[in-house]
Amino acid sequence: MAGVKIHRIVVGPFDTNCILVEDEASKEALVVDPGGGVDLISERVRLTGVRPVMVVLTHGHVDHCAEASAIATMYGIPIAMHRDDLLLYQHMDVQVEAFMGPAAATRYRGAQQVMPTVFLEHGQLLKVGRTNARVIHLPGHTMGGIGLLFEGRPDIIVQGDTLFRDGVGRTDLYGGNWEALQSSLKLRLFTLKPDTIVVCGHGGDTTISREKVDISW
Repeated sequence: MAGVKIHRIVVGPFDTNCILVEDEASKEALVVDPGGGVDLISERVRLTGVRPVMVVLTHGHVDHCAEASAIATMYGIPIAMHRDDLLLYQHMDVQVEAFMGPAAATRYRGAQQVMPTVFLEHGQLLKVGRTNARVIHLPGHTMGGIGLLFEGRPDIIVQGDTLFRDGVGRTDLYGGNWEALQSSLKLRLFTLKPDTIVVCGHGGDTTISREKVDISW
């Protein structure tokens, strides 16, 4: 039975996982978190034969968003994110300068920027081909962090930097909140099926059962 296929492309100076989520029935795909490596992403698109239909940002940090405009322009597709992280996206040049230096920021400011036009909300169904992803709002690492839950055997959630293999996202950057992160983990991630595959923003995949803990810290 057709479902979704996950293609991971490690991009940028922070080894971010850009994820192509392919609906196998239609070959339509979401481009999740293009934080760098436009050439790497476009080459994977060519090799897999998928048809990108939307850029989706799990949150607004530069290492997940830096090349969203380039990918959106290349394929003529919209950018989607949670509205609570729009301010981070709108000030991407400030993030670029902070993490990559003034020269990189100058190059970024000189490029054409595409603004998000699709704003995702908790519980919303996002359609790609014949597949629906349920949007899960995961504040904590940022205010507008999200995950995309694909039901299957097993379920798969693509969720950026909220949960990692053997770790959780940092909360010391703008919009981070430790109590909110704990709540997102306890109430929204750790309530998923134990065998749910967790696709992380950096590093390898994990499962809910492997990472689930009784949050008392």
